[in-house]
Amino acid sequence: MTAAPGSGAGLAPRAWLVWSIAAVTVALVTDNPVYRGLVALVALDVLLTWLPPGRRLRSLAVAVALAAALAALINLLASHTGADVFARLPDGLPLVGGPLTLESLAFGGALGLGLVAALLSVAPLSLVLEPHDVVDAMPAALERTGIAVATSLNLVSGFGRTFTEVRDAQRMRGWKPGGLRSWNEVLVPVVLTAIEDSVLLAESMEARAFGAGRRTSYATARVGAREAVVVAAALAAATVFIGLRVAGVPMGWYPYPTLSLPPIHPLAVAGCLALALPAFRLPARGSRPR
Repeated sequence: MTAAPGSGAGLAPRAWLVWSIAAVTVALVTDNPVYRGLVALVALDVLLTWLPPGRRLRSLAVAVALAAALAALINLLASHTGADVFARLPDGLPLVGGPLTLESLAFGGALGLGLVAALLSVAPLSLVLEPHDVVDAMPAALERTGIAVATSLNLVSGFGRTFTEVRDAQRMRGWKPGGLRSWNEVLVPVVLTAIEDSVLLAESMEARAFGAGRRTSYATARVGAREAVVVAAALAAATVFIGLRVAGVPMGWYPYPTLSLPPIHPLAVAGCLALALPAFRLPARGSRPR
């Protein structure tokens, strides 16, 4: 088959996959908020650079904010360790009763920042790439896994669209949100629609002989020099963090019993900045800078 127009991502899908895995590795290997903050900023910059026209970050922003806030709140309420107490809940309250400390809030913020960095690192796989690009990025041994992942991404986005459409339709019929039971008029049609879409998708995949053998596909994007540099930099960043941790270099941050500044290692900072290479877009061939 001839190559079809890609997602416009500019980078080969496999380069995006390696970059996302490396960025998530860096974000999860350490709990240092400095490194996690750098990864989050770099991932956001890369995402904004390659975000296709017409796609919005509102849903991702809401999910990231909720994840960070929930992680910080849970750690604040569940952990009562630290010297700097700024409030106290009644001791009779189960689990959450006791002092609230700045150390617990700071460590919860670091946990939330790790979730933010991880979510932003994998966001290009769903917001920049098309589902078939995600499938093509998988190795041959994981082809069926790639198809399942791409299908799930389609169903998740479709579920959100269906929820918005059903809610707007019910409002036009005079529905108003009143309590938990009132949302049944929206959730029930949404769930039934999702089930129906899943059945139709399964029948379509069966009609196309899914699982019967090797599938046909568009010609995959070639991995060129730019992709090789991005992959090498991403793997180097992950290797630096893993190597520093194995070597015993302080990579974490523990604010208890009193707050202290997190340690910073120049190699770790360089590894985080190496992940920013995809944000530097090269001009198209034949174009001249103005």
